[in-house]
Amino acid sequence: MIPEKMKAIFVTAPYQAEVREVTTPVAIEGELLVKLERCLICTWEQRIFTGGDVKLPFLPGHEVSGRVAAIPEGTFTDLKVGDPVIVKTYDSCGQCEACYRGDDNLCTGKSKKRFYDGIPGSGGMAQYIAISATRVFALPNADADLDICAFAEPTACCLRSMENANVGFGEDVVIVGGGIMGQLHSVLAKKRGARVMLVEPDAARRETALRMGADIVINPMECNAIERIKELTNGRGAHVVFFTVNVLKLARDYIDALAKKGRIVYYGSFHPAGEVPFEPNKIHYSEKTITGSFSPTVKAFWEATRLLGYKLIDVEPFISERYTMAECQKAFERASSPETFRVLIDLTK
Repeated sequence: MIPEKMKAIFVTAPYQAEVREVTTPVAIEGELLVKLERCLICTWEQRIFTGGDVKLPFLPGHEVSGRVAAIPEGTFTDLKVGDPVIVKTYDSCGQCEACYRGDDNLCTGKSKKRFYDGIPGSGGMAQYIAISATRVFALPNADADLDICAFAEPTACCLRSMENANVGFGEDVVIVGGGIMGQLHSVLAKKRGARVMLVEPDAARRETALRMGADIVINPMECNAIERIKELTNGRGAHVVFFTVNVLKLARDYIDALAKKGRIVYYGSFHPAGEVPFEPNKIHYSEKTITGSFSPTVKAFWEATRLLGYKLIDVEPFISERYTMAECQKAFERASSPETFRVLIDLTK
């Protein structure tokens, strides 16, 4: 039975999170009602917690997993009530040029906004979400681990990044940053047959990368990382660089770490924003590619359900700590610590 009221976590003021009781959303024709069970705290939620990005109060959360709770009449789906699923909380219009071309992560159209008793939110830290059936993805196993599958959204983001870089077998891939996104890039690059080098000053993160399969780690505090990359590639440079850190002053340096025809992906956003000067002739004569990667596509989400549902990649070590909804304040505080990769909130408790 679906309750009339549900619990949800709101960021109500800078550095303040609390649980409130709000009206449970009702799914309409074309939607599903999903009972969310797990939610991870992403860097976006961390910025919201500090008072950035959105107007408060706000109901955050978008890295989620759960089970189908209700299927309204008129919603056509192969899913059944109780099936384990992941949810793409960011909607896209499905009708703009970007959506038609399969780049729905770059949607320019209008999408449905969600409100909870008048308060806006992405909705991932609520116990229920009503959302288009096209944004709900079946997991391949009925006994799928929902803790693990909550990583679908960040994994899908990195899969899109891999696609943009077109990582090939035997290529030298450099990942700048050993945070959670750098670690996921490392795991996925190994799956694509690359030799992975990860640049990270923190010893614990370097050790994690090696344990998870990275071939080489570089401490940029002990050497010139660009020169070391050149040494390790016999002077050629890397075929691909994934830049995953919020350090604008380094963004230009790693263009020099690329081989001819190399590709650099600026994966994360920069806060505060700024400009990166470069010499266009160096791009012209070397045919290097400079690109970015923003949010996941529907295709990438589907790929993530397979990787996580079948446990084709291991993300369990990236769950640093687990908390209940009542412990949301501590969960947000710990998520902001460099000691953690991902903090998980159990929405059933």
